Amino acid sequence: MKRNRFIGISALLPLVLCNFAALPVHAEVTDLQTADTSTEETSAECQVIYKATYDFSEEIPKYPLLDVTAYGYEGIYDGKSHGITVDCKTEGATILYSTDGKTYSTKQPEYRNVGTYVTYYKVEKDGYTTTTGSEIVKIKEAEIEFDVDDCIVFYDGKNHSIDLSVVTDDCEILYSEDGINYSSKKPEYKEPGTYTVYYKIMRDNYATVTGNSTVTIKAKDATANNGNQNNSNQNSSNKNSNKNNANQNSGQSSGSRDGVNNLSNMTLTTIREPQIPLSETAAVSNVQTGDESNIFYYVVMLAASVFGLTRLKRRGEKRK
Repeated sequence: MKRNRFIGISALLPLVLCNFAALPVHAEVTDLQTADTSTEETSAECQVIYKATYDFSEEIPKYPLLDVTAYGYEGIYDGKSHGITVDCKTEGATILYSTDGKTYSTKQPEYRNVGTYVTYYKVEKDGYTTTTGSEIVKIKEAEIEFDVDDCIVFYDGKNHSIDLSVVTDDCEILYSEDGINYSSKKPEYKEPGTYTVYYKIMRDNYATVTGNSTVTIKAKDATANNGNQNNSNQNSSNKNSNKNNANQNSGQSSGSRDGVNNLSNMTLTTIREPQIPLSETAAVSNVQTGDESNIFYYVVMLAASVFGLTRLKRRGEKRK
């Protein structure tokens, strides 16, 4: 019995020894974690001291700035070259230029054609802070000067087209009848109708001009021409009528003179005042200013003749 107890205690002894050996190890780990926490607190305090104590900005050297002025260019195409302008009032400074911002040289880029260009610059001098920047050169399209008119004519059997004249030299002019397909051939028309002609004027560095104009060919108006001819014939007949009236008045005046001569033979002739038809009166009203003096003269002569004949008649009655 005693022997069995001894064997059981001997079997439990290794287990007890292992538990005692593990406890110190666990305690040591706990102490190390506490030590690590204190170390972090200590490093935080050191960081605050570092910031408050050291100022490295005092050790950075300060260089004066260069007095640089730069500006670009913007204008309309004029066939001349243009570039940016960079000026430095600090003597002895070097101005460099670049088109890509990487490779610099003392040669200034210049531009002539329409477009927008970026030019980079760098101004440097020993003992000064280098100045860098960029400016833009912008050249706009010029306008083409031209004049265009519609064509309106009466049919004459000839070809007609729009009247387009371009003042700006070296321009290319294209024409179209549908506004889509253009060519250098100018459309022409002969038959009566209304036609639309499209045009396009182009030149490098100039804004392209597009537009349209019309060609109108009118048929001859026979009615209008006959009306004009009738008016001319009517005016001619009115002139002839006026001449006939003047001749008739002259004949009546000469007849009155013959009656006066016959009175010497005691032959009395009753003379009636001439009656002018309404149509002839209207014709007289259309007489031009140059014939009015002749008509007035004939009227006065006729009145004088009638008055003289009347007095002669009364004398003859008294003698009887």
